[in-house]
Amino acid sequence: MTISLAGLIGGFFGAVIGIIDFGMIAAMLRRAWEKSAAASGGRVDPSREWVLKVAFVVNLAVFVGLGYWFGVTMAG
Repeated sequence: MTISLAGLIGGFFGAVIGIIDFGMIAAMLRRAWEKSAAASGGRVDPSREWVLKVAFVVNLAVFVGLGYWFGVTMAG
């Protein structure tokens, strides 16, 4: 199995974009969770951090895969 340089570069840029995208998603989720916690009396659910960890891994894997695919496709 050979790994192309264009694919690796695309995967790197995909990872950067994925991290930026996750930052926006995490900010929106935390803001929504803070509003719901304030409405319910300040109770915070501890499983929310697991949701963020799973979202990070899935988001990063998808964007790295798409970046690799895009890099290989554009290189020919």
